[in-house]
Amino acid sequence: MPLGPRGGPLSKDIDAAKTGSVLMESPKAVAELLKSAAHPARIHVLALLRQEDRGLSDLTKATGLSKNALVNHISLLMSMRLVERVSRGEYRLTEDGKTLVDAASTVYGDSMRREQERREQMRRVYAKGIMEGEKMNKKVISKSVEYMPCWLSYTGAVAGSLRGMGIDCDVSDVGGRSGYSFIINVAKGVTCESGPTALHNETWDMIHHGTESLGVKMEHWFDDNSYPAKSGSPTPEELEKVRKLFERIKREIDTKDRPVVLWGLVVPEYGIVKGYDGDSYIVSTYRSLTGKTETPVPYQGLQAPGCLDAYYFGEKTKQSPATDRQAVERAVKFASGNVPVHPRYIAGPEALEEWARVLETAPEAEQHYFGNSYVGACYQESRGMSAAFLKRLGKKGKGKRSKHLLEAAKCYEKGTELMTQFTKIFPFKMEGEMRLEDRRKGAELLRKVKPLEEEAVKHMKAALKEWEAS
Repeated sequence: MPLGPRGGPLSKDIDAAKTGSVLMESPKAVAELLKSAAHPARIHVLALLRQEDRGLSDLTKATGLSKNALVNHISLLMSMRLVERVSRGEYRLTEDGKTLVDAASTVYGDSMRREQERREQMRRVYAKGIMEGEKMNKKVISKSVEYMPCWLSYTGAVAGSLRGMGIDCDVSDVGGRSGYSFIINVAKGVTCESGPTALHNETWDMIHHGTESLGVKMEHWFDDNSYPAKSGSPTPEELEKVRKLFERIKREIDTKDRPVVLWGLVVPEYGIVKGYDGDSYIVSTYRSLTGKTETPVPYQGLQAPGCLDAYYFGEKTKQSPATDRQAVERAVKFASGNVPVHPRYIAGPEALEEWARVLETAPEAEQHYFGNSYVGACYQESRGMSAAFLKRLGKKGKGKRSKHLLEAAKCYEKGTELMTQFTKIFPFKMEGEMRLEDRRKGAELLRKVKPLEEEAVKHMKAALKEWEAS
């Protein structure tokens, strides 16, 4: 049975009205009382004095505090009549101090017990659901679906899914048609790895609709909350949410025999769900880039910062005659940064200047090697994808329109070469040196890429004018 403030059983017949009246009449005084004890060092002192009266030297040794710091903490406790001096240099808890310490200990202990009971209950519920409801069944779609090696995980996952469904495409088609390969997006003030995926929801909608122009309808399921919202174990509500998502994806696999592109498989990136095994997803992800073996991902084991996000594939559609022109229109918007971006980010050619500025001027302690290596790899790859896509469009036609598209492709090819040099300075890995000399070289390369991006946009706009005139 829990102990009350004075060591006896904690009463369950507390007068709520009386307690509420005291708190409402003296909220400031109660707050000051609680504040006086609300420090780890003072809690430590109170706990030691609850055992026995202690001298100053004993308290100093037990807490590890300096004498001055300890005296300051004790003085505050004494001012609130929680501690009293017995004799010179020796202290004890007052009755008020004992009451407060015992009450705090009881409340904390009860809270931890209830949390442990809640977790155990959830464990039993989900264990029962897995064993009885799921029956440990397994299914893999009949189509051969594999992630296409690509740093931009949306592009690699979608291209692999569409190829498996019979759509003749590769990552350059997906990146080009959607517009995704044309954007450069970086955080302001720091080069973090989130740039390629931290796009505004409206921008993702544009990418989604552009992807559909490859000849298949797509349904986008979206929940604007991270999973889990906080570090540590997900809440029961979050677990229920991802369980429902898992059931929906299972139905998609069972009834339509189609893959699903899902955010947060293994790491915060897109991957392909191509089946399920009991309560886990059977996946194909970016790990194909690293040579690691794919292992099933438990549905509650997603790592999805920012949102929960899934793409379902529908029926095939006919491509519109205007598809190529619309793709170039999207490319111009993305390449020029004329799309919605988050307040802490900048897109388009100016993003390269911001990236270069951060490399040159941010203190070494604030430099982020992994951010530079990952973002560099993504944009080196996407420049090449953009070049390949525009070259394909240019070769399909004749005249000035074709010429401008091919010239834009050349700009992106030169940009790819420069970004390749950048990735040699900052090769992909989690950690590395950020020497000033290397940072300056990297900044110089980024500033050489910027005018090529601007020139490519001019050529694409000129191609669009030729489209309008034809």
